[in-house]
Amino acid sequence: MATPIVLEVRDLSVPPHLRSAISFTLREGERLCIYGHSGAGKTTLLRASLGLIRYRGEVVWHVPRSSTGYAAQYPRLLPRTTTLQQILWCAQLHGVFLTPHGSRIHELLSGWHLWAHRQKTVSRLSPGEQVKLEMCCAMAVASRLLVVDGLLDALDEATRARFWEEVDARCARRELALMYTTHSAREAEMADRVLLLHEGRLLAMDTPERLRTRATPGAVHLQPAHDADKQQSLKVYIRQSEEGIITQGNVIARELILQRMPTIEDVLTALLREGGWQ
Repeated sequence: MATPIVLEVRDLSVPPHLRSAISFTLREGERLCIYGHSGAGKTTLLRASLGLIRYRGEVVWHVPRSSTGYAAQYPRLLPRTTTLQQILWCAQLHGVFLTPHGSRIHELLSGWHLWAHRQKTVSRLSPGEQVKLEMCCAMAVASRLLVVDGLLDALDEATRARFWEEVDARCARRELALMYTTHSAREAEMADRVLLLHEGRLLAMDTPERLRTRATPGAVHLQPAHDADKQQSLKVYIRQSEEGIITQGNVIARELILQRMPTIEDVLTALLREGGWQ
């Protein structure tokens, strides 16, 4: 049986910022990344998909919109509320029942390292803490779909790792679908599918593995070092099977060439060259 659909986007465009007619289907448990350089139209595509701006085309929701948590590129927080009040207010807007002293609110604030700041007003939080609060509010209400616009890049490594641990687990159980934008090629490769945008146009959409086949692997040349007294040689080993490692004909090699796996950024660059943009 096919995995249930969360969201369908059909021939969506937002002239002049998003010129392609973009279509995709997002299913339960799926992670979709929208990747491209600044000005590519990533935020426009997200906001149009959520119905926050006018668009051409059609967006079909298969789950209640209230089950979507949205972490915006620029946190939409109320400066005079406390951290705790901000989360409770967001939850109330989405029909999610949270209590100030409940275990869920403690879990959320502790997980995002905000428990010690629960009574601090939003205006007194650091920019990094405000990003965490925006993410925390989105996670609090995202029961079917989580949408994150670029904020993963602003998180520290430990917080980002914890985010992916939780989201991956929920996606694996098909409790949640994820749609996000990023400037990080490494972050993009965490997705099940990547949608590549450039200047409002769709370049490609596929799995990271299939997209990599559209870029030429980079080569890294390693040469032996030389010192003043004698020439250092580099021996090359090739693993031919799991039974053992043998040398390449017991020959001393002067150079070792390694192939570097293409990144999503390499794929984007290759597609831009093919299309005459570079």
